[in-house]
Amino acid sequence: MPLIAVFLVSALTALLVTPAVVRFAHARGVFGVSRESAHHGGRVPRLGGIAVCIAMTGGVAAAALLAPAVPPIGAEDPARFYGGLLLAGWILFLAGLVDDLHHLPPHTKFLAQLAAALVAYAFGFRIETVGFGDATMALGWVSLPLTVLWMVGVTNAFNLIDGLDGLATGIGLVALATTFLVSLLLGNLEVAAVCAALGGALVGFLRYNLRPARIFLGDSGSLFVGFMLAVLSVHGSTKSTTAVLAIIPMLVLALPILDTTLSIVRRWLRGTPVWDADERHLHHRLLAVGLTHVRAVVVLYVLAIGLAVIAMVLAFAPPPVVAATSIGGAVASTAVLLYGIKRLGYHEFVEAGVVVTSGLARVRQSIRDLIHARDVAAVIARAETEEHLRAILADNASALGFLDIVFCAESAATGGRPELPPQHSARAWKLEFPVPARSADPHDPWVLRIWCDPREGARLAGGGRVVRVLADAVAAWLQ
Repeated sequence: MPLIAVFLVSALTALLVTPAVVRFAHARGVFGVSRESAHHGGRVPRLGGIAVCIAMTGGVAAAALLAPAVPPIGAEDPARFYGGLLLAGWILFLAGLVDDLHHLPPHTKFLAQLAAALVAYAFGFRIETVGFGDATMALGWVSLPLTVLWMVGVTNAFNLIDGLDGLATGIGLVALATTFLVSLLLGNLEVAAVCAALGGALVGFLRYNLRPARIFLGDSGSLFVGFMLAVLSVHGSTKSTTAVLAIIPMLVLALPILDTTLSIVRRWLRGTPVWDADERHLHHRLLAVGLTHVRAVVVLYVLAIGLAVIAMVLAFAPPPVVAATSIGGAVASTAVLLYGIKRLGYHEFVEAGVVVTSGLARVRQSIRDLIHARDVAAVIARAETEEHLRAILADNASALGFLDIVFCAESAATGGRPELPPQHSARAWKLEFPVPARSADPHDPWVLRIWCDPREGARLAGGGRVVRVLADAVAAWLQ
């Protein structure tokens, strides 16, 4: 199959159609939801999806005409393969175009994505068996929900990174180039042909999308391209009639997936709806820390290329190289992620880490305090007099995280603030816990009068249980 011809048809079509769309948008005042920018000097149309879809459709048509009489993986014939893929993609293109012009509700866009995923599934674009190295796992009934989740998830993830001039287009080209190579290595020529068609469309479009952009992809383009990447990355990574090399699509599309995952988690931590838009995506944070627009895009390009190279190595390199790459990649990725979270100002994750870490420390401390309280309770049971009992409580107060513990009647003046050390008396606060035992005066019950340091407030999260153990031990002794 002359893949170069397919690429050239799409690229030339995009080079011709894209400026025509730009001229039409300015002549008719049809911009969609445009961005205002001093660098652009005016409104920029968000109708690039029109050019990309037309160009890719032309390239796919050329591929279908030039296709050999060999049925593609997972489909009955080339016409079914190309037709099903374009039908599903154009559903999303039309939904995105309507959204660009008239603001579709989020649930309507989701239904369009779901419909496109189901159409693709019906035409044989499915994840039925997943391969991890030499091992494979059949999915059974999980195939349908997993396939739909992958397609819808990647489509939305790609849509979210379309925030800087040339960013989404360039990331798409990196993913397509990797998928193209994988498809050739695995013999999936029809997938390689579609990658060539979409790649040519994006190359032609990129000429007008680089900074300062004359046109943006818009939802019509980003949803269409994202969906195609989701389908092609999986289908092109199929090493047999069913087994998909899972590591390839995951790493090829890791950048948009990571950005979307971070967005969902940080919005959840903030308590805001996960579907609300904001300006805290990876590309926004790179600009916020001082990178220029072009440098931010280049950094993300390099990151995407690095992940794509790792995917190729893990999929096709000899086992020793795979092992070394896996270990080194995991360590490097963790280090970059932790550094990036702090450097890019994602304080949601910093604070969450502090809370989780301190929470684990508090849990451990609470367990220790409860164990010590049980030990103190055993000693209280052997107390000889009330004075001895009071001494046991006072001696163990500090070890349990308290300033003082006094056993007395509720009306008693003993255990007051003046008895505390001077450095603590001004800021200490008091807790009185009833002792479940009958006192001589029914109107003046026994209590444990406990003084606490506010700096130990976090430690006292489990203090109520500690005091209850002591109060029950004192009640048992009294009885």
